Amino acid sequence: MMKLPRNGIAREIRHYIGSLFVFLLIIGIVVWLVMFPVLETNKEVVMMLIGTISASIGVVISTITGAKPDDVNALKGDVEKKQLQIDYLTKAKDDLESMVINLQKEMLKNQDDVMDKIILKAALDYDDRAGAYRQLSSQKKCTCGEDSCSCKGE
Repeated sequence: MMKLPRNGIAREIRHYIGSLFVFLLIIGIVVWLVMFPVLETNKEVVMMLIGTISASIGVVISTITGAKPDDVNALKGDVEKKQLQIDYLTKAKDDLESMVINLQKEMLKNQDDVMDKIILKAALDYDDRAGAYRQLSSQKKCTCGEDSCSCKGE
């Protein structure tokens, strides 16, 4: 004896076969009514049965083709959720990009400031050295050997 699978695939196969059976039943009834006319007394009952069966043809066809209304609605909801997530992630990405751009601007400004400070310090050091050298060279040592004395280099 062959064991039938019990998972979702077996259920889908059963739905497909059942829908195909209902579809073929409706086609058979239509062919039978074309070949054999219905009596006037039973016409209303037969038309009501055919209408009821025909009303389910949309569900039957959607099941045969695999498009179930609940699944379609669930998938539409999933698509909307994913679209919201994409929109949120895009906004977050844009915010991060602007943060990186601002950080780069600050880094360049800080780099300019540091370079200005280094150049200024070097210039001040140079000016101080030149000033100190001038001051030292302008002062004469006294012949007595002292840097500052009262004899003034005599």
